[in-house]
Amino acid sequence: MELWIQPCDACADLHGQRATVDPHDDLALKGAGVLKGDVVELHYICKRCGAAFTRILAGPPGQQTWMLLNAGQH
Repeated sequence: MELWIQPCDACADLHGQRATVDPHDDLALKGAGVLKGDVVELHYICKRCGAAFTRILAGPPGQQTWMLLNAGQH
């Protein structure tokens, strides 16, 4: 997959990590996904490289991860 935005090292390292891992200092919280009153995901933008992330908080533990989104997806 070719990314339109090249992630900085911190973003590249965070992609695929468990959602329990804290965001790095350059990630800014931009919003949340809520389902039936429960926060199921958080949305971040990197102030350094512009990458967009979703922090998936719902579902089986193996699916609760940090996901780097391609610039064309947001």
